[in-house]
Amino acid sequence: MIELADAIALVEATAGPLPPRRMRLLDACGLALAEPVVADVDSPPWDRAMMDGFAVRSADVAAASGGVVALDVVVDLAAGDVTALEIRPGCCARIMTGAPIPAGVDAVIPVECACDDAATAHAGSRVNLDDQKFRPGQHVARQGVAFRAGDAVLPAGSLLGAAEIGLAAEAGATHVVAAGRPRVAILSTGSELVPPDAVPAFGQTRNSNGPMLAAAVRLLGAEPIPLGIAVDRPEAIRAAVAQGLAADVLLLSGGVSAGDLDLVPDIFLRCGVEKIFHKVRHKPGKPVWFGVARREGAASTLVFGLPGNPASSLVCFELFVRPALMILAGQPRDAWHLPRASARLTAPAKGAADRPVYLPCRLDGPPDALTATPLPWTGSSDLRGFAGANGYVALPAGRATHEPSSEVDVVLRTYERVQPVGPPRAQSGS
Repeated sequence: MIELADAIALVEATAGPLPPRRMRLLDACGLALAEPVVADVDSPPWDRAMMDGFAVRSADVAAASGGVVALDVVVDLAAGDVTALEIRPGCCARIMTGAPIPAGVDAVIPVECACDDAATAHAGSRVNLDDQKFRPGQHVARQGVAFRAGDAVLPAGSLLGAAEIGLAAEAGATHVVAAGRPRVAILSTGSELVPPDAVPAFGQTRNSNGPMLAAAVRLLGAEPIPLGIAVDRPEAIRAAVAQGLAADVLLLSGGVSAGDLDLVPDIFLRCGVEKIFHKVRHKPGKPVWFGVARREGAASTLVFGLPGNPASSLVCFELFVRPALMILAGQPRDAWHLPRASARLTAPAKGAADRPVYLPCRLDGPPDALTATPLPWTGSSDLRGFAGANGYVALPAGRATHEPSSEVDVVLRTYERVQPVGPPRAQSGS
């Protein structure tokens, strides 16, 4: 058994950023570009009307000495329409927003400036226009004003949000090279497990770890790959582990303790996974297993054997798997772990003499005056207290009880806080 800080340091030392990958544009949402996006067209690709109105020659408006200019409407142009007609002096085009500006004209007078009934001012009619604020070139987006073909519209390192995805699409990018999104295979072991949509028979329990870990993976921007349930038989677990080793990370829950059917550590070794540590001095989650499958000429796979009890599995995910996924995704060091702070207890909290303890809690108050209320929790198989928590009390080893008003370290959950449901329950430890 090793100390918690040593185990976390080993995870950090083993994980490394994934190589960039070429992927579909939308699949890269939220990732950082590894290569720039270079435009293959100008934007706009041609001079374009920015208002509904009439495309005119500025010289015709100037000749009217600031008064009303009367022009023949010779063509109607909606967005997507094109014409080879050149607009002659004394003429104009009825034009809609987004339509290409025809040859011969250089400005647009808004439709609201028509002195006559604008609804009748179409090709073949004459229109009187009075634009007291007219300026040459108005309401026309010139070709290439946003960017030119060959411009790097998004440099390497750009984070792809909604606007960036739209800009890349406008520039012609259907695929991009971006930081790798970790692919995480998730396997639950146990002959007693049934899928969440099944009604458990006597002696059975629903597989909550699979959906829980998939959600935790997705919240970090990684890609969960559910492998389902493997029964407690060596051949079944080994086949599923072999499949999971094709991912960047394999998360397996159950079978890592010391019981007769805790087969996982031996199966990992038989599948070529190098053990880095097994059992960590903390609670809940002491039996956690960590290793790496190294393959010549291919990327390594990080392998985590998490405890079968769901609360233990979740705590181990936050302590060990989270930093691994952040490192794989190329995130900066200050994003590897959940943030920590100090808080004062509002109620007693039960610690342990031999190891650190993580308890679900509700955090309230401003950042410089946080209070921590331990939530009812019946032990490592109980997720209900964790589901209502927005943080964890992190109690050091050595004290059985921490009294109210004691100052303690807390870990802040960074996703949306969910309030506990139902009446309070008696609290006990495990």
